[in-house]
Amino acid sequence: MQTIQNITKLYPDIEINDMGGPDTYREGLPVVERDPVAVIIKHPSENAYLIAKWKGITWNGFLTGGIEEGDSLEETVKKEIHEETGYRNVFKITPIDFVSHALFYHVGKNVNRLAHYHLVMAELADLERDEVSEQESKIADFVWVPQSVVTSLVTTKAMKLLWEFYAGGKQD
Repeated sequence: MQTIQNITKLYPDIEINDMGGPDTYREGLPVVERDPVAVIIKHPSENAYLIAKWKGITWNGFLTGGIEEGDSLEETVKKEIHEETGYRNVFKITPIDFVSHALFYHVGKNVNRLAHYHLVMAELADLERDEVSEQESKIADFVWVPQSVVTSLVTTKAMKLLWEFYAGGKQD
């Protein structure tokens, strides 16, 4: 069984959620590692980015999702964007060589999650969208925000690191 001490030795910059909310790391529960993508989504015509405001937990960040076996990165990003936001037309997908790490309790799975967020940038071609499922709409609201306020709205260290790396290099 992995311990916090072992995990912090492997990932010294890891964010461990110990803030007391429903997604606070829970001692004694299994730790399940995942390598999800964290997608920074750029507006097609404005200097704005899509922020996820999760319901039921106290954090805001970027769209995240796991790569399913047999799916490519591009397929995963397009699928996750459509499922979670309804947006249909992704113009550009750029994987960025940066990973941030977080340890937290995954409320829906009843396990602790050790997430290694792989940064991806996506730009939409337009704002055409479908309605999201009722299940997805219960998870998060997605809002467009100007680039100048992204840092102040993103609430976790892991997501802030992703944004800082992206914004510092302006990979798009």
